[in-house]
Amino acid sequence: MDIIVHQIHTLSTQNQADLKKLKDFLRHEAETLKANASSIDQALQTLDPVQNTLGVVFLLAAQFNANAVANVRATFAFICHFLQVADELQAKKASLPLNIVCKHFAQMAIESGQTAMLKSLLPLRSALEKLRENPETLTSVHAEFIRVCLKAKVYDLATDVLDQPIFDISVTGGNSSNSSASAGQLTPQGFLSYFYYGALVRIGTREYLKAIQMLLVVLTCPTSCLSAIQADAYKKYVLVSLKVHGEVKPLPVYSSHILQSYAKSSGHYVQELVEAVKTSDTAAAQRLLTDKRTQIEADQNIGLVKQVISSMQRHKIKLLTKTYLTLSLAEIAVEVGMEATQIAEAEALVFNMICEDEIKASIDQTTGNVAFEDDDAELDEAMMQKLQGKLAKILQLSQRISAFEQEVVTSEAYIRKTNVLEGDRSAAAAATVGGYDFMDM
Repeated sequence: MDIIVHQIHTLSTQNQADLKKLKDFLRHEAETLKANASSIDQALQTLDPVQNTLGVVFLLAAQFNANAVANVRATFAFICHFLQVADELQAKKASLPLNIVCKHFAQMAIESGQTAMLKSLLPLRSALEKLRENPETLTSVHAEFIRVCLKAKVYDLATDVLDQPIFDISVTGGNSSNSSASAGQLTPQGFLSYFYYGALVRIGTREYLKAIQMLLVVLTCPTSCLSAIQADAYKKYVLVSLKVHGEVKPLPVYSSHILQSYAKSSGHYVQELVEAVKTSDTAAAQRLLTDKRTQIEADQNIGLVKQVISSMQRHKIKLLTKTYLTLSLAEIAVEVGMEATQIAEAEALVFNMICEDEIKASIDQTTGNVAFEDDDAELDEAMMQKLQGKLAKILQLSQRISAFEQEVVTSEAYIRKTNVLEGDRSAAAAATVGGYDFMDM
């Protein structure tokens, strides 16, 4: 261990060659570090977290991989400080072991309770910012940060990160065969987890349309087998869609056929709830909640199912606005499944929907009638500015996609691979037609 500490002190410079030598050395000494994991705490006390960031990261990762954390509270406090002061250049050089450290650190915070989770958020956010090449790059730490925010119910901090569009992913680490190294890369599970946790945060902040968009990212991710994350994401996608739209729109055509088959299966309770909502059968929905409560609670969807059931009356009233110009409160009560005598409850529901701008209507309390109004008002200036802003973002995104496509098709790697594939196709075609020229056929 003394030799390793000496090398860390000697090679921890701002010189790229020295840092590369140190990184290669520490990788080579992985087994030595694991064998001497009990001495790592003592070694860390001799290192400066700023000057020796690369070495500290490798030592911490080795300690976690060996499951040799003796003092959880002291290690947690050390990492809290380290992640905030770590040198960014060296942190990027040690991205894979640092991802491992952050993952264990996040789990340590969750297991230690609310106070520890709150203390871990700033260090995790700092690590996230140091590891990414730019704000548009997704790293493994993103999912861990959002996970802790979700557990601690600190949605506002998570929203700051989720509001940043993602256009790239972190793929540092090359082709390392080291199992602990590959564990630190952004895996498909890490990618899905970020958008799934993000959707849960959006649900918590009642930003349901944004939640649907994040769930669709999970559901349209290419897959050769159905993952547990995607299965759970589909259930939440259905429930949120029912709450917001009163129906479930089909998955995009580019979704995996495996997920499409799962969506069409009738073995899960969400499909029964879809049928109940489609027929506006509140009683059937309530029976489903009672009969399948254990399964719904196991999926942690009890709150969403209750919200779907409560939203059924609101969706029914929205449908009434498309059919009738005027209805009495008693008639509305019957239509939404209430008793004809529950006029006060019906009035409170309609009034709330008017206040929430869900419908355009007016209530005549003298006659007990509700007059529905057409929502054909002209776009105001604020809405026009919002539309122009959206169109500008769409144009910018289109230009980025075109630039990215041009970069791909002109890259040497793409051209070489295309030429190989084209050569294989030509050879196969020639063999099929017996060497004849297509112009002669």
